Amino acid sequence: MSVVVCPWCQSEIPQEEGEQPEKYCPVCENELDGYRTLRVGIGDDTDEEDEEDSVDAAPGIEELHWAQEGDLTEKNEALLQFEETVERLLDEQDTVPDCPQCREYMLEAGEHTVTPETFRARVPQSLGQPVLEAPFALTVYVCPSCFSVQYSLAEQGRFELARRLSGTEASGRKAAPS
Repeated sequence: MSVVVCPWCQSEIPQEEGEQPEKYCPVCENELDGYRTLRVGIGDDTDEEDEEDSVDAAPGIEELHWAQEGDLTEKNEALLQFEETVERLLDEQDTVPDCPQCREYMLEAGEHTVTPETFRARVPQSLGQPVLEAPFALTVYVCPSCFSVQYSLAEQGRFELARRLSGTEASGRKAAPS
């Protein structure tokens, strides 16, 4: 029996011998084929013994020292702490978008204000006014996995955009077309 580890959600997907391998993860539905797929054989004691024998027999290879193994443990602990912090931050967010690159959940990093000096609004002829006028705010999201950055219009900007596109004024009456 072999096990495939999904590179996206780290779920173990057991596969019986003689069966076709899964093409998509049953948990997250991402593609399993490709360069990021890890296949692990279970119960293959002969392979482990062969690897141990070949390491012992290889000249010039020194044994691992306790300090090097300790470094690996420290790195694993740092990674676990990173993942726990990311989970805690995601739990605090109202909106949790998916990263367009790797589909991981993105962290809200802050807000970016766009000023009239840095934004030139487009005025469509059919609308007669800009779709969006500066100043407005963008919510900035960052992916903790691939570190991609994504922007989303902040709540007040969404309200203003909807008001402009629906043709209503702040008082709630219909605006006269230009």
